[in-house]
Amino acid sequence: MPRKTTKEARVERVTWFALVMIFALLNYGQWLQTIPSYFFPAAVGVILIVSGTYQYSNGWRVAPIVWIIAALMIAYAGYGWYMRPMVDPILVALIGVIAVILLGIVTNES
Repeated sequence: MPRKTTKEARVERVTWFALVMIFALLNYGQWLQTIPSYFFPAAVGVILIVSGTYQYSNGWRVAPIVWIIAALMIAYAGYGWYMRPMVDPILVALIGVIAVILLGIVTNES
């Protein structure tokens, strides 16, 4: 497997940072209490899709897990929008972020 370029590794780190910052927002102010909980999996899905598309357009490899988790997050956000989910969407988004980051570290691709 060829080594990642510096730019590719930087894009992945920025993606991971953006994913973590979604949850850092939970600690800032009461105005966030007005945001519906399905926003968090939707934001994770959008970040992963944008990052994956950018990486793919530059000819870099994007792990299938990125596309799978992005699709699952968007689907769960849609479900959370229309239905009252049994599992907290914030928890689902957190599990998705942890999975992307850990699998990216273990497999050296994301």
